[in-house]
Amino acid sequence: MTGARVFVVDDDPDHLEGLCDLISAVGHETVAFDAAAAALTAAIATPPDLVLTDLRMPGMDGIGLLDGLVDAGCDVPVVLLTGHGDVAHAVRAMQRGAEDFLEKPYDAGHLMSVIERALKTGRLKAEVARLQTRLEEQADFIGESRTMAALRGTLAKIAPLAIDVVLTGETGTGKELAARLLHHRGPHAQGPFVVVNCATLPEAGAEPILFGDTRAPAEGAPNPGLIASADGGTLFLDQIDTLSMALQPKLLRILQTRETDGPSGPRKLDFRVISSASGPLRDAIRQGTFREDLYYRIAGYEVALPALRQVPSDVPLIFAHFLAGAAARHGRQTPEITFDDRKALQGHHWPGNAHELRIMADRHVLGLRRPRTVAREGGAGGVVGTGQTLRDLVADFEAKEISRVLDQCNGNTEAAARILGLPRRTLNDKIAKLSLAAGRKK
Repeated sequence: MTGARVFVVDDDPDHLEGLCDLISAVGHETVAFDAAAAALTAAIATPPDLVLTDLRMPGMDGIGLLDGLVDAGCDVPVVLLTGHGDVAHAVRAMQRGAEDFLEKPYDAGHLMSVIERALKTGRLKAEVARLQTRLEEQADFIGESRTMAALRGTLAKIAPLAIDVVLTGETGTGKELAARLLHHRGPHAQGPFVVVNCATLPEAGAEPILFGDTRAPAEGAPNPGLIASADGGTLFLDQIDTLSMALQPKLLRILQTRETDGPSGPRKLDFRVISSASGPLRDAIRQGTFREDLYYRIAGYEVALPALRQVPSDVPLIFAHFLAGAAARHGRQTPEITFDDRKALQGHHWPGNAHELRIMADRHVLGLRRPRTVAREGGAGGVVGTGQTLRDLVADFEAKEISRVLDQCNGNTEAAARILGLPRRTLNDKIAKLSLAAGRKK
């Protein structure tokens, strides 16, 4: 393998020149250094493909050069040239990260085989690192579309910044996934990640859950509340658009002051706030269900997460990811995705987004349903083939959506109405009409 850039380091000018001529003869580019310190500075600035260095040199020796590269995070293969009495030192250098060593005098052919092997190993390590980076970048939001690439880029850009973030998107678009990514790559990564699902807070008794209770109960310590427990970390206010108007002023105050009441007086808090909403909070402000001043407190930056129907080309890739996970969970072989399956996956509306797609992957792995049956069974984005009228299909979809949101809100119809954008009375009428009332909280 030719075309590599090799740093050659030796304080003997004749030996240095001979090594450079030998390595250049097979097509590699060589850069000569008669001092290890100069080689280290150059390697940190622009890493070469390989460093070939003598072990014993005045000032910084070969091991010092190796240690300097390791400390600087410069992952470059290092090959050492040693004298007869330096083998023990070379072995220790191998333990500290050197790729290989040669004992003088050495055969030119052996030297070149060691260099080629080290270069090949270095290239393989670089390729593995590149693929690992790509996997890490796509581990949470998979897809090759411009939309998904832009989303990954935006999250990577804002993650390390000390700003609060609002995530908007339909259910199943990955809002909590994005929040966790921002936390783990952010300035409070070492602290806790505390989730507050605003839609499931009880209508009565929510204040102590959120803000704590400084009065110590007889059997234990005071309850600090979920917000205070996020100190040093990230507070994720999931579905903040469902938070009752009665709680919003107190939340605003604690977010403004970053301070809460403790048993021995006010306690300063340090946390990042990430909020999620099913739709634009400005719409909720116009509808009078969300405070404008609270919005400006939490919206340091807004990120809209795309629905699956907006990235149809990515759906088969995401489905393949879910399919592999489902196969591992159930101990099954990963099924093939046919052309018809891909066509159906891209054509379906996916109202449940990733939640619905994940369920489809489980069913496919278990042999219960193939993706291509989505189109035959009708629904948004599919071909109606069940004999149902459009009115029947709409009613069926409405019933499923209302049922899903009610489950999400643990039967809290006030919270469900806010998510669905319906007056509570209208929702109750639909629940009764669609026979969904059993077991629901009114």
